[in-house]
Amino acid sequence: MALHIRKIIFPFARNTTLRSLRYFASENAKIDPNSALKLTDSCVKRLREICIDGSFLRVSVDGGGCSGFQYKFDFDTKLNNDDIVFGPKEARVVIDNVSLDYCAGTTLDYKEELIRAGFVMEGNPKAEEGCSCGASFSIKID
Repeated sequence: MALHIRKIIFPFARNTTLRSLRYFASENAKIDPNSALKLTDSCVKRLREICIDGSFLRVSVDGGGCSGFQYKFDFDTKLNNDDIVFGPKEARVVIDNVSLDYCAGTTLDYKEELIRAGFVMEGNPKAEEGCSCGASFSIKID
């Protein structure tokens, strides 16, 4: 699976959203929903504890953050037409297809540390570099 992104010759503004960048992603890119986003056991366990009444974790990628793009995590109950669902019914993770173009192959984990606990995206093969907190990244542009 290869995502082809055309070379962009102008810098992104801080408030750029992926919806406005949709046309840069190749229409020929195919994403295998079974391997595009991996969920760790600790992620699924935590989601089973907190997702009640049909809620799920929505993951999205937006313009912004220290490195250009940032991961965003929200809880939601409404699916959109362009959403792709991962995980078992009681521990669902939902991501729209545009955001998935920027993080396919990434692992979603839940970490508990002394100073914080939360969901983190790890090992994004499309990220060139990221900030020290792990919340934002810059994409590789061929």
